[in-house]
Amino acid sequence: MSLEGILADLGYGGFAGFVVGFAVRRVLNIFLMLMGLYILSLLWLKSKGIIDIHWSAFFGVFKGMFESFGTFVQELVRKLAFSGAFLGGFYMGFKM
Repeated sequence: MSLEGILADLGYGGFAGFVVGFAVRRVLNIFLMLMGLYILSLLWLKSKGIIDIHWSAFFGVFKGMFESFGTFVQELVRKLAFSGAFLGGFYMGFKM
């Protein structure tokens, strides 16, 4: 592989990582805000005596969801040929 090909892969990987990192950060912020509102609404309904919450079962659902997301991200990064540049760009995009 030529030097130009390697540089092109690094450039594409870095750019792709930046875009994905930026998007993941935005989506994660929106998701966490919605989860906070959801939990606050559950607490309000519980304080009014409308519902009863089983917290262990509630958080058990989300624990499994986050574990499967972590596995998905690990497999995605492992399969990318330009993962070093991708991770660098992801970090920069996530910090932006």
